[in-house]
Amino acid sequence: MEQRGTGTRISHSAEGEARVRCTPPAAAELFEIAVLDTTGDDGQARWHTIGWGVDRGDAENIAEEYVTRTLCPYDEAQVRQNGTLVGVHRRPA
Repeated sequence: MEQRGTGTRISHSAEGEARVRCTPPAAAELFEIAVLDTTGDDGQARWHTIGWGVDRGDAENIAEEYVTRTLCPYDEAQVRQNGTLVGVHRRPA
């Protein structure tokens, strides 16, 4: 049963009633992962958000993976939280 407007689900079990959060964390708590795409037809480099991390370590690991992968690595990846740059990863030279 969902409580209208609260983003909280009330779950009933043998032990009684419990509240379970059914909405994702606020966007300010998430870490945005963006990569620099230099493969455009017009020669312009563009930033693309490729995903979100629920904690900084997770986001940093994903960003690092995108610049070090063997097949089509990106030149640069950034991690931002609430619009603030918190990490930069670059492809090894």
